[in-house]
Amino acid sequence: MLLRHTILYLPAQIIGPLFQLLAMIIWTHVVNDHTLGVITLITASHELLQIAFLAWWSQFALRFFGRYQGADDEQRFYRTESFILLISIALQSIAIVGIILIVIAPDASSFLLMAGVGYVITRSLNLYIAERARARQQIAVYTIQQIVGPSAGLLVGLILIHLFGQAPEWPLAGYSVMQLLAAVVVLPSMGYSKRIWPVDREIFAHALHYGVPIIIGGALGWVGLNASRFVINDMLGVAAAGLFAVGYGLGQRAAAVAAMLVTAAAFPLAVKHMEQGGSKAAMRQLVDNSALLFAILVPSVAGIYSLRAEIVHLLIAMPFQQVTLAILPLSTLAGSIRNLRAHFGDQVFLLHNRTRLMVVVSSIDAAVTVICSIVFIRYWGLVGAAAATVVSACAAASVSFAIGFSRFGLSLPVSHLTRSALATAVMMIVLYNVSEAGNLGVFGLHIILGAAAYGATLALLYAPQLIKLRAIRAQQPLQG
Repeated sequence: MLLRHTILYLPAQIIGPLFQLLAMIIWTHVVNDHTLGVITLITASHELLQIAFLAWWSQFALRFFGRYQGADDEQRFYRTESFILLISIALQSIAIVGIILIVIAPDASSFLLMAGVGYVITRSLNLYIAERARARQQIAVYTIQQIVGPSAGLLVGLILIHLFGQAPEWPLAGYSVMQLLAAVVVLPSMGYSKRIWPVDREIFAHALHYGVPIIIGGALGWVGLNASRFVINDMLGVAAAGLFAVGYGLGQRAAAVAAMLVTAAAFPLAVKHMEQGGSKAAMRQLVDNSALLFAILVPSVAGIYSLRAEIVHLLIAMPFQQVTLAILPLSTLAGSIRNLRAHFGDQVFLLHNRTRLMVVVSSIDAAVTVICSIVFIRYWGLVGAAAATVVSACAAASVSFAIGFSRFGLSLPVSHLTRSALATAVMMIVLYNVSEAGNLGVFGLHIILGAAAYGATLALLYAPQLIKLRAIRAQQPLQG
């Protein structure tokens, strides 16, 4: 079931994140470092606002929406949902205006403020609709939310930049328009209520109890992920933040793209096992989920490290190349560790309703990030900021896994991880012996060569198991 659902979610997991990854590359060719700094700081600020004002409810809906299936229960849920969404986007709109004027761009034009507000509202709606669609396995709805905004929004933004110049409001306006379209298109297929009253107190109280630790943990996690950007902005200026954003954003996006190939379908299946079979069944499903996650992330990190020079020289504009080349491997490693923790270790806490433990883990992440960023930037500049994120990611993941292993019976898929590591080693040996690509065609061949080496080795390592499984299936009709 995991593999089938993963395949169904695959278009959304590839196309949307891929365009987010491409956007970071394309912006280096069409805007300057100042504009890129403003864009990335605004989008990072929205991530914090999303966590503070809506992610708690999104996680509650993903975990418990299945319990509200009767007509009366659905209406209670939908009314409460509409009220929370309305309040959330209002608070986020006010907050982003303040952040832009106080922290990011004190001289911001009214149109930049409007574009920032539009981006925050529409992006929040897309993210929430996608999570609710996952709860009911509405894969088409989820796919639209994941693809339309990042892809069509990027294209519209590029058109606006071509027509009106490099100001940061134009990319934000492009995303806003297409994100709004994505939300409007799916509304007829989504259950919702036009009423916002009366709010169901039982649902609201349950969501708060479940979600408040997620708010705190998520906000601390945001600090771990983004504090280095704002420390750089404060210590070195917004242009330096723009230079850092390319390598850091590419690494984080690359890790996220790789992880999301398998994570969309994975957690809902673990929730289903938790509801139907209890903790042990859910833990077994998590281990199965993690086997696929490791099989994707391990070669992704190694492949980016092996091909880092040609990635940067062929894809990134010259002014950003030197910094990106130094930062990209570190940011990819940090992003992969964070995704392993988020989609494996931390999910134990969500399944067992022990979300307060996420606060402990995220506190370590945030504290280590801030302290190390300040110290490392002072001595090693932008590379030090990237190194600080690796240290903090390792510290937080170690605590998360230690709690999961010792208190909830979580385990590692050691045999699967060993096979992935061996196949990755073969891939790296192959890529080490090729010359740096001089054009995109050869670069593409190198990617195919690496993937083929990894896939072929993995197939050989799993061959005995696959042959045995095939033999068992061949005997089943005879036994029937």
